[in-house]
Parts: sequence; C-alpha cells; structure tokens
Amino acid sequence: MRHRGQFSRSERVARSRLAKLVHNESFLCGSLVSLRRVCGKEGCKCTQGELHPGLCLALRVGDKRKMLYVPQAWEATVRRWVSSYQEAWGLMEKISQSCLERFLKGKREIRVAKKQKAGERGKGR
Repeated sequence: MRHRGQFSRSERVARSRLAKLVHNESFLCGSLVSLRRVCGKEGCKCTQGELHPGLCLALRVGDKRKMLYVPQAWEATVRRWVSSYQEAWGLMEKISQSCLERFLKGKREIRVAKKQKAGERGKGR
C-alpha cells in the first residue's frame, strides 16, 4: 500500500471524503423517480386529471429491478441516502481514474525499460 503522501492532492481529498461519507452516512444504491398517480377515491381531483405527486426508489434487488414507493414522511431521508450514494460513487470514480493513470504509467515504464534492456543487449554483440 502506498503512503497517502504519494497520492495526488485531488486523490487524497477524494479518499478522505469517501472515508468520512462511508463512516458517517447511510446510503441507498438506487435512484429516485418522480411520478404522478391516481389514488382511486371517487370524487378526488385526480379523477379529473390533477394527479397526485409521488416518489419511487428504483433499485436492484438481486437480479430484479424494483420500484418502491417512498412515503412522504420518508422522502427527505431517502433523498439524503440516495444523494450520499451518488456522491460516494462519484468519489470512487475519481479514485479509480487516478489508479488507472498510475497503472498505465507503470505499464509504459516497463515497456521503456524492456526496450532499453533489449537495446543494451544488441550493443554487446
């Protein structure tokens, strides 16, 4: 494992924020879908076309996709949890990009070293 000082500043910031987020926040792996629906009560304004707003959580449970209705009392909490998940995902993408750049740089260094070694062997003949 590398010492934190060897990471770029942006990667250190992303790793730090991700650690705090995972440690301190709850999160839900899904996305929110706003919809308008009919309640089914006779004489309600929704039967005239003025639909009720609703919020659903779209997520995967095993191999299946699910849409779960979010009661109004839970909307703020679920929005916060989904937002935390999305932020964590974005931070992991930043960290992954930094790791990919280090990997590609390491591959290039190996390739250059092999070419130099092959060139040195060719001179010794």
